[in-house]
Amino acid sequence: MVRIAIVDDHEVVRKGLGAVLADCPDFEVVAMAADAAGAVEAARTHKPDVLVLDLRLPDRPGTQAVPEIRAVSPKTRILVLTSFGQDRTVVAAVSAGIDGFLTKTADSRELIESIRTLAAGGTLLGAQVGEALVRYVRSGEDPAGGARVRESLTQREWDVAQAVAEGLSNREVAERLSLSEKTVKNHVSDVLDKLGLSRRSQIVLLLQGGGAMAGSPWPDA
Repeated sequence: MVRIAIVDDHEVVRKGLGAVLADCPDFEVVAMAADAAGAVEAARTHKPDVLVLDLRLPDRPGTQAVPEIRAVSPKTRILVLTSFGQDRTVVAAVSAGIDGFLTKTADSRELIESIRTLAAGGTLLGAQVGEALVRYVRSGEDPAGGARVRESLTQREWDVAQAVAEGLSNREVAERLSLSEKTVKNHVSDVLDKLGLSRRSQIVLLLQGGGAMAGSPWPDA
């Protein structure tokens, strides 16, 4: 059974989502909340498998609640469901550390499949997110999470990310950096996790964009 919490400031939306998800025999809606404080409390109290989170909430942006949700319920997967799909919004959500991103133009089938994917340990940061990241980086803007993205990698992780961005395989990266393939694979996984990405190709897109990803200093490994 997948246990779900729904966070949205509109009662009609909360109840509508709850009704849709209640039709799935493998889903159980365990909590609903209307603001960021409620989202954190729902995570703390119910430890849902998946928390569906709107970004525009009355007390503060949903992205600001993500670290607190992680702190009180580390295993909860966070799926953003928002009507705001602008690049700035996508970048802020990814930088906060979400697991999936959908706009409210998605249909019921997409929402259900997305929740199942996250509950199974997958991520939903696909082409839409990758393209938004690239556009934002190339725009020259530095989003609220931009510096955080730059500073989130160690020097070794950055070296690996640069090599991946050049199109090198794990074996080629290992040879260049005098590492084992297993170590490279672990670093690639860490880079993906820290940047909120799901595929190597997104590392390529993001680093080729330049801008906020260029330069250093980087924290020591």
